[in-house]
Amino acid sequence: MNPPAGPGGSEPARDNLVGAVLIVIAVVIGVVLLVKGYDEEGTLVSTGDDTEQATTTTSVDPDATTTTVPPAVRPPAEVPVMVANGAGVSGAAGTLQAQLQGDGYTQVETTNASPVTTTLVYFVEGSQAEAEALATTLGTDPAAVRVMPAEPPADPAGASLLVVLGPDLAA
Repeated sequence: MNPPAGPGGSEPARDNLVGAVLIVIAVVIGVVLLVKGYDEEGTLVSTGDDTEQATTTTSVDPDATTTTVPPAVRPPAEVPVMVANGAGVSGAAGTLQAQLQGDGYTQVETTNASPVTTTLVYFVEGSQAEAEALATTLGTDPAAVRVMPAEPPADPAGASLLVVLGPDLAA
């Protein structure tokens, strides 16, 4: 007596064999893709055939507006400041040092500079936002903020900002 035929009229042993072969093929393809098809970031790995190249087209909406985000300003306690007395008023740099420390600037040193007519705030590269914030704290004109020259009016001694105190703030 022969076992009954399957739904398509085939034998069950043959159907089992075909199913097993399909499972093995699927597993082999899965292993190949896992091993060679993707890198650590989950993107497809190039096969080395660079004949196909992707092209990306970007269009710009002429009615769109652009928003410029100002650089982040470090907290005053993280900004080293050198106050140089260029006002010719004895003790003026020390007075400004105490004021700045009260405003949260904890890294403030003092020195002397050649006389100036107005207070200037110099900054090293990457510290413009902090210089502008300091100028606002001092109540000085924004035009008083300048890039630190190659030969500064006083030794900044590693400070990011150099305030050359003029008679306008030395009262």
